Amino acid sequence: MNRQLLTLIILLLAALLAGCTVAPMQPSGAMGDMTAMATEAPLPEPEPGKLTIVDARARPAPLAGGTGAVYFTILNGLDSDVQLVSASSPAANVVETHETVAENGVMKMIPLPEGYTVPAGEALMLKPGGKHIMLIDIVKPLAPGDTVDLTVNFDNGESMELTVPVLDMQMTMPGNMQMPDTSHDHLDHGEDSDAKSEEHSHDHGESSMEHSHGVMDSALANAIKALPISAVHNIDETLHDGKELDQTEAIATLDALLEQVNTFTWPAELETAIAEIKLSAEALRSAIENGDLDAAGPLATKLHDLLHELEMH
Repeated sequence: MNRQLLTLIILLLAALLAGCTVAPMQPSGAMGDMTAMATEAPLPEPEPGKLTIVDARARPAPLAGGTGAVYFTILNGLDSDVQLVSASSPAANVVETHETVAENGVMKMIPLPEGYTVPAGEALMLKPGGKHIMLIDIVKPLAPGDTVDLTVNFDNGESMELTVPVLDMQMTMPGNMQMPDTSHDHLDHGEDSDAKSEEHSHDHGESSMEHSHGVMDSALANAIKALPISAVHNIDETLHDGKELDQTEAIATLDALLEQVNTFTWPAELETAIAEIKLSAEALRSAIENGDLDAAGPLATKLHDLLHELEMH
């Protein structure tokens, strides 16, 4: 190969490489961590001298006598800390301040009777999977489009009247996550180059779809794994064996289950199964709360079976 030809080849390769840019791959983080998948917007800044509540919403509750939850963000623009000490609503016979916590790998709902502290100049977010206002023994079912009247009381004497919309809240999982941009600014190399570019684009599209499908499968598996299935099994076993049931712990388990199934976007093929799980969990919770263990036994078995079927999905 003569020197002129070699020089020409080097120049052509340099031109091709200079025209092709690849965006760096962004770190994906721990795909198993569901909270890392959904990026939360930064909290708004409190307005100086004011205590305000924003972004209030309630989750649907399918059965009268069951439970619901209200979430919002408190902005404390005052010069001192304030404590949210209580809340009340005509939509429920009991309203409590709660928090969802992980205990020995099981998500549980615990009451916080003293409420929540909001530091001076800061914001506190009540959200699914964290602090929230619990509506217990709701008067009638709450469906998307309904509203809930809620009064929130603080230790500085302030009370706020809220009209809270009921929303079909679902956590958006990254099933539509985009692959890194690998756009190429090629020189015009004729029809052969265009055909190769189209083939590359087609292959890349299929790869992106496969990646997205894989991410969604992983998210679904993690969502199912996070459900308190073993705790529901313990409830079923305790009732079946005629042992004494810890009513508070059982209700907390069912509340946590309901919150988790209400905050994940389930695929269409599982919607019927999830609806059955919700209804069974609400019915079991009501039976346990009313002390009707004869009714609770078969309900616990049914719920455990439904969760086991979901686990085998």
